[in-house]
Amino acid sequence: MKSINNDYIRKFQKKIQDIILANSLIEPGEGVVAGVSGGADSVCLIHVLHSLRSELGVKLHAVHVNHMLRGEEADADERYTADLCRELGIPLHILRTDVAAAAAGLGISIEEAGREIRYREFNRHAEATGAAKIAVAHNRNDQAETVMLNIIRGTGAAGLCGMEYARGNIIRPLLSADREEIEHYCKAAGLQPRTDSSNLTQEYTRNKVRLGLFPYINENFGANIINSLCRLAENTAADQRFMEKCAGGAYRQALCESREGSVSMDIGKLQSLDPAILMRVLRQAVIHAAGSAKGVGSTHYQALADLVGKGITGTQAELPRGIRASVSYGILKVFTAGDPAEKNLQVEEFSRQAAIPGTTPIPEVGADLTTSLHQPLSIDKYKSLGYNPYVQYFDYDLLKKGIHIRNRRNGDIFKPLGSGGTKKLKEFFIDSKIPREMRSCIPLICYGNETVWVIGYKISDKFKVTENTKKVLKIEFNRRGHDNDERY
Repeated sequence: MKSINNDYIRKFQKKIQDIILANSLIEPGEGVVAGVSGGADSVCLIHVLHSLRSELGVKLHAVHVNHMLRGEEADADERYTADLCRELGIPLHILRTDVAAAAAGLGISIEEAGREIRYREFNRHAEATGAAKIAVAHNRNDQAETVMLNIIRGTGAAGLCGMEYARGNIIRPLLSADREEIEHYCKAAGLQPRTDSSNLTQEYTRNKVRLGLFPYINENFGANIINSLCRLAENTAADQRFMEKCAGGAYRQALCESREGSVSMDIGKLQSLDPAILMRVLRQAVIHAAGSAKGVGSTHYQALADLVGKGITGTQAELPRGIRASVSYGILKVFTAGDPAEKNLQVEEFSRQAAIPGTTPIPEVGADLTTSLHQPLSIDKYKSLGYNPYVQYFDYDLLKKGIHIRNRRNGDIFKPLGSGGTKKLKEFFIDSKIPREMRSCIPLICYGNETVWVIGYKISDKFKVTENTKKVLKIEFNRRGHDNDERY
């Protein structure tokens, strides 16, 4: 390798150095593991980092993964990388692994398997050498391809942002350089990187975008699709940062409790959020409860949003990786399977006689029950009210001997509004598909063993307001610190 010290090399290195410093990609004295395949991008990366090692104060290591997919060609890539690192004086770690066999065993694509194996090895070597960062050679062209692939898959705003300069311990110093610049640098520096023949076929999805779709768009629409997609990524990333900042504030306001494996949030505050912010808040809740949002997709966040929208005690949702969510007394809990929060879904037996009129504290569930007496309105008015899960109206004369708020007991019966007859409360829970473990959590208004109101679900037909009602009993269930949406 013969290095040619010209202006282009200095300008390119200065550009990458400025990016590293502006984005705090590498701190002085840090170790960096660089992935080197032998192709132009990674060869450019390792050469630039090596050239800037004094200015950056970096301790450089290299890792090469031989995927064993291209026979002698792959072995030649390995030898080239070894020679390059030897000439530069950079310690190199080599892993040979049968990626095709790994992909078949895992039931994933060769592309996915290769990526999983590479990053796993990068992290292992970083841990072994004490390196704080892992440098990979993604560039502007890769960024555009990633955004396009995300669009094809039906991404949201996060996918339109593409890749970042830094994410965790992964850094991308070349992300603002396009492939033409990189190839020019390699030529100017006297480097002779290898060409991966698999990149020249349209066998893989990314290659179809690079070799087929992008040229077609540029030719038929007079566009520079690389520039357009990178600009889209930059603009969306700026919007995304603002939205995430707003979501962070909303998350903190809604948060009631956060501990390892469990997050509890105020449903009333969640219901007031714009859907775009709510989805981001729910994602933050998943990350705080489970450590990451890996495997959790848009359908799962929609299931959480549905729980929030309905706010019905006892409802729950199951997400990937053992993550669960449940609604209880105006609180949304997101937690991991086996966490103590799951065991706390049930409460011990409690029963409190309700003051009429007045307010009755229910410390067992952190709530208050408020009752008041009113002159009846027209029956049509009550029929038009709809259903409020936490505020309901009853015929006082049918309940004036006294009511209790409690959880379920054996022998409880219920005549749901509009039904033709009385049934066991257990049958109502089954018909309503309320999970067994949630049933003791649901507060009931009871008159003896008769259920007057399954709070959050339904009232009894037997105690409803009718045209013969002389006095109306209004009952409100309020979790402490949370005002119900009084719509009536």
